[in-house]
Amino acid sequence: MTSERGSTESPAKGSDCTTDDLRARLAATGQEMNSKYFDLTLTNTTDGTCALKGYAGLSLVDAEGGLVGKPATRSQDGAAKAENVVLKAGQAAHAVVRTPDKGVTDGKCWAKPARIKVYPPNNTAALTASPGTLLVCGDSFTVGPFTAQAP
Repeated sequence: MTSERGSTESPAKGSDCTTDDLRARLAATGQEMNSKYFDLTLTNTTDGTCALKGYAGLSLVDAEGGLVGKPATRSQDGAAKAENVVLKAGQAAHAVVRTPDKGVTDGKCWAKPARIKVYPPNNTAALTASPGTLLVCGDSFTVGPFTAQAP
């Protein structure tokens, strides 16, 4: 049985995960202090081991592929610093995505995105995934560094 979360151990080969090695998912995790939180998960879909360290590039797009709002900015949500997350086959790394709740921004929100675009650290190709219930409000859209622990 394979654990779903990664570790911070050094990878045997020290290679970085590539976009082709990963599957992205965004899921709501709750609301606190006037913000909505989401778990951005990147899962290793290969039979090997790879590592992620740092931040994802994260953008929202409409049905035609046009940008909705601005790309997410980096935050420390979820971790004090970026760590090297080693992913064996089937394991996942997690990053916290945050935006203010619609109620605290007087309803000033971006258009509902059709997809999220995720650029894994050190990659120039993107994965896409469903945005789920994500609605960015107040022009504040942040992503934290990847960690081995789900938020």
